[in-house]
Amino acid sequence: MQMAPILTLYTYTTTAHLGEGRWNDRDRPDQFFEDVESARRDLLEVRAEIAEDEEPVPTAICLERIETVPMTESAILALLNDGIGAIVHHYEIIETIDVA
Repeated sequence: MQMAPILTLYTYTTTAHLGEGRWNDRDRPDQFFEDVESARRDLLEVRAEIAEDEEPVPTAICLERIETVPMTESAILALLNDGIGAIVHHYEIIETIDVA
């Protein structure tokens, strides 16, 4: 019997938005990537934009690796109905990059 795939995805967030609750915040869109290089490249672009902005800035941006639950049909339905938090099995910060 074939097992449902477990995905490894990458994303980033500012230090102000860390914590378990962020996966349930459907008002904050996240960008997800299938490889760490793409996520880091996008993170650095956002970092440059933040550094140029005159608004108060977060001190750092965290690059995160996410491991999903097995992506069964019910997991995909939970993702669609409940948001990304429904499929996050484990996540960790793999790099922290200062903004300034």
